[in-house]
Amino acid sequence: MALDPRLNAYREDLADARLRGRVAARRFVEGRPARVIAGRIPVRRAPAAEAPLDTYYHYGEPVLVFEKAGGWAWCQSLEDGYVGYIDESQGAIGKPAEPTHVVATMGTYVYAEPDMKSPPADFLPRHSAVVVAERGIVTRGSEYARLDTGEFVPFGCLSEEPPRSPNLVAAAERYLGCPYLWGGTNFFGLDCSGLVQNAFRDLGIIVPRDTDMQRDTLGERVTINSAAELRRGDLLYPGGHVLIYAGNGEVIHASDGTMSVRRQALAEFMAGRGFEMASFVVRRHPAAALNPGGTAPSSAARCPPAGRSRRGRARGDAR
Repeated sequence: MALDPRLNAYREDLADARLRGRVAARRFVEGRPARVIAGRIPVRRAPAAEAPLDTYYHYGEPVLVFEKAGGWAWCQSLEDGYVGYIDESQGAIGKPAEPTHVVATMGTYVYAEPDMKSPPADFLPRHSAVVVAERGIVTRGSEYARLDTGEFVPFGCLSEEPPRSPNLVAAAERYLGCPYLWGGTNFFGLDCSGLVQNAFRDLGIIVPRDTDMQRDTLGERVTINSAAELRRGDLLYPGGHVLIYAGNGEVIHASDGTMSVRRQALAEFMAGRGFEMASFVVRRHPAAALNPGGTAPSSAARCPPAGRSRRGRARGDAR
């Protein structure tokens, strides 16, 4: 069986040296370690602006770079393994560095100056990993941190420990109301598998990016004959879509119907799509229902103003 090109860097002309003997290519190269130093970078299937958008890399994400050509870098994430092309003109690739902090709120703006009135230069989504070179920079009572790239972020939005949610449903609830975006993996837009990936990240677990990958690998597959047998945190895969069972007959998903992350009655979803329980592949992950009675702390929903208290390509037709 051929290796999945979404998770293995190989083409006819060039391939990851680690795949020698497993794929045919005219040349094999060692990937050069690097890190993403832009907030959210589109990852495309081919080196062209009009190529399909498959996912995003985020600030601080470690990658391997196999080729730079024509203004594009061919990379592989060292987190979820996703392979694709990113536009070098966005200044997205920097030297590897050990992060000191992560963005613990839903996101934060990056500024060229330590001043909230200066124009924002970028936006870092939740879980972005940064290197703080200096802190304690105070402007009008607000503390900023200078990053190793020379830019500034509100220090109150950072933490030395990765942010956590008590369970999968609480993590997904953080994104309610966010817009739907094919390929999206952050606060500015999510597709259905991107929502699941982000929710698991809040449990400290990196899971595959695409719906089919999740459907085939996450937790264990369970046989469900009726909705009454579902457990909070179960993952429901009808075709190329995925929903998180939230309990009480409801699901949370990034809906291409409302083009947003929403809570919906499972019965309504099934009736609208013509599904029966037999239509679903149900996966149950042991970490999904930890602390099932917990809720996400409301203070984490937004970044407070500093200084104040506080696929298939087999992704299918609906990610």
